[in-house]
Amino acid sequence: MPFWHPAYSRYGYSYICPSYQRDWSLSVYITNAGHWILDLGNKICTFGEYIPETQPVFHLRVKCLDEDQLLYTYLDFVLEPVTGSQPDGGSVYFHGVGPYTITLDHNDTWCLKHWGTQDKLLCTKSRSLPVGPLSWKDENDICTQLHIESGLQLAPTGVMLTKCSPDHFTCRDNQCVPLEKVCNSENDCIDGGDEIDCFTAHPLATYISTSPPQIPLPFQVDVNIRTADVDLMNAALRANLRLRISWEDARMEMRHLQNVYKRLTLYNTTLWSPNIQTFNGLEFATTASPPVIMAKRLSPGKRVDGEYLSFPGHGNPVVNIIDLHTHTYCRYDLLKYPDDIQTCNITFQILNVRQDGLKWELPSSSEVKCPVFHEEFWVKDCRFLLPDNFSSRFFVQLTFRRKNAYHIWATYLPCILLLGIGYGTLLLPLDNFNERGTMSLTTLLVFISLYAQTTASLPRTAYLKRIDLWYVFCIAFLTLVIFTNLPTSTTTNTRGTTAEGPFWWHPSGPEEQRNEAWSSKKLPNNNNNSNNNNKRSSNSTKSLVGKGRN
Repeated sequence: MPFWHPAYSRYGYSYICPSYQRDWSLSVYITNAGHWILDLGNKICTFGEYIPETQPVFHLRVKCLDEDQLLYTYLDFVLEPVTGSQPDGGSVYFHGVGPYTITLDHNDTWCLKHWGTQDKLLCTKSRSLPVGPLSWKDENDICTQLHIESGLQLAPTGVMLTKCSPDHFTCRDNQCVPLEKVCNSENDCIDGGDEIDCFTAHPLATYISTSPPQIPLPFQVDVNIRTADVDLMNAALRANLRLRISWEDARMEMRHLQNVYKRLTLYNTTLWSPNIQTFNGLEFATTASPPVIMAKRLSPGKRVDGEYLSFPGHGNPVVNIIDLHTHTYCRYDLLKYPDDIQTCNITFQILNVRQDGLKWELPSSSEVKCPVFHEEFWVKDCRFLLPDNFSSRFFVQLTFRRKNAYHIWATYLPCILLLGIGYGTLLLPLDNFNERGTMSLTTLLVFISLYAQTTASLPRTAYLKRIDLWYVFCIAFLTLVIFTNLPTSTTTNTRGTTAEGPFWWHPSGPEEQRNEAWSSKKLPNNNNNSNNNNKRSSNSTKSLVGKGRN
């Protein structure tokens, strides 16, 4: 079946062929090799030819530079043997689908020549076929001649003869690799040529690395809180976070992007990235490692013929991953301690963007991952907060709930046991006042020691915490137990009489009256004992007197 080719330049049909009105009286020539050509004066417009499908087709890719724009031109050739009527100098030559040929001259020099004038346009040296990445010398301003109809003054920046199609990369051994596999960290070429010069970020000429891309700047932030340490004594919160920041930069071209995130690399330049610091920090936030700027393919790439896939900055966001250590102030409310719920805010400020210079893209910006484990607290909630949709300041709010297991075993259970011991002193015999008093007082001292230890481990507050009320109740309860034990105590006066209870009877008046009052204040047990003693003494006296008389 026929195999159709474009004219001798990419602009052949648009600039040359349509420029002549078809005239059926014009002559059509058929060469000895079977090529169909239409003679239009000094120019030849090739409109088609028959090529066997088994015959390889080679493409001469000429890259021309027009200021900051690259123009690619493809000249198609087929490899044919040299015959008597063909150019000599070798056994084969490249016949162009257009007014060009590539022939072998002397000293292993291959030259691109015009079919009619035989003027040399490009030349290179090769002992074999001149395919693959070789150095071609411009002999006669090839770019200007290829684009003569456009009137542009162009300069050639690269020439390659290859059998690969424009959507393939040409290796040094003429192996063809799809552009999607170029710079994918795998050597698809035998010599690894597809993994050379893999810079992925190429800023445009108008790029300024110290200025943000645009105002307002579309912005997204994902926060992953890895660890958080609550410092009650210093009213501080230490946290290790990973921020994933994404934005778009239309001033940059990206190449070789894959379907997964790939680190952006540059040559001799830097990229703009947001400078983030904590606003309410006790110390400046420090980075655990250098920030990593990455990107992945989110929109179709533009084919840069035979070299790479180009992706615009618009539609392919740049991602910056930052690991931060923060030390921020947090006002803790200890009124319900140890059953308290604490809320802390970490405030971030982007310093190199004005305060109203961002455009947050919600709800994707509200994603916050809480720390999985904390020894002292349950992480109840993590939120992303914004003052408004254009602010360069944002907040990460953490809500903690204290775990009760520690205080149940270390505070409440010991206190309950001590309260039981104090109450148990009321069950001891009444004549064991020393034991009751010693146990109750010791228990009270232990409570006071525990209270002092707990108070020392907490910050000072102007209000009573729930733990303070608990200790006050326990101390008051033990004090009541001690006052309950006091009425069972006894005392002895200097005259040998005893009285029970704490509310002793103390006579008043002169000393003689007091002594007389004390002597008349006889307890039942003491009176009986004294009467018995008097009786015994009188009986013994009588017996002694009777014996004496006898």
